[in-house]
Amino acid sequence: MTLPAPAAPVSVRDAVQALARTLESRDIDEALALAEWAVADLIRVGRAELRTEGARVLNGPDRARLAERAERLAADEPLQYVLGHADFLGRRFACDARALIPRPETEELVLTALRLALPDPIATVRVADVGTGSGCIAISLALERPNAAILATDTSAAALALAESNARALGTAGRVRFLCVDLLGGTAPDSLDAVVSNPPYIESPVLAGLDRRVRDFEPRAALDGGPDGLDTIRRLAPAAVAALRPGGHILLEIGETQGPAVRTLLSHAGFAGVRILPDLCRRERFAVGIRAFSSPPRGPGIC
Repeated sequence: MTLPAPAAPVSVRDAVQALARTLESRDIDEALALAEWAVADLIRVGRAELRTEGARVLNGPDRARLAERAERLAADEPLQYVLGHADFLGRRFACDARALIPRPETEELVLTALRLALPDPIATVRVADVGTGSGCIAISLALERPNAAILATDTSAAALALAESNARALGTAGRVRFLCVDLLGGTAPDSLDAVVSNPPYIESPVLAGLDRRVRDFEPRAALDGGPDGLDTIRRLAPAAVAALRPGGHILLEIGETQGPAVRTLLSHAGFAGVRILPDLCRRERFAVGIRAFSSPPRGPGIC
């Protein structure tokens, strides 16, 4: 990053401009916005406040931290990983390469779960978040439904460590149980009121064409859904039928072209009233089903 020598003073305004020029020279998209976010976070103000802070002088440690951020941003690393956090439903979650970056679509998944599956804010319910990653789904549900017992599973011990750290920071450590298992392994039959998941659903052949910030930095295991994107959902559907009480809900984030296939998978597994719901951009991104009171026979190896 092109900044004055370490001993020389540098203003917030000059730092933003220098970082933006550096990123533009590397053909990084949205260079100015990234520079503004990086500097605003560094001095702990909102991006909108940068103009009033323009003459503020960065100290030596801040200049060193900004140089490190510049190097990472110039390599096209996602801003959220560089900053070390991401906002989700108005709360700040620690965020790094151990887990996917929380996204607005997943906020909509949580809001849909609250509205359709968990409408009573004081009900005593049991909910599982499968593939918890950073823990943003499980922790958000725990905060919105204080009487809910939340199970959060993941096959990545590293992701679970991040999620547990977020639970401690946000005051839900005693109410979210984290387990390193596949899907719903070890969950008692007929014991859950809802299963919520943002599973891997990107088709394997599509991964190579993803934005570099996603393809090269976010964990592949959390993205790759197999040849048709449905490998995990195909296994999760019968596992959820086994673990849910009759009348319990499954809620999934899915790819926008996967609605018909997911509807068929869930219906065949034993879910009734399966619906594919749009996101705010009117793309079909969520699947919702209710465990039928009479479901298909359960085969071996469901969990």
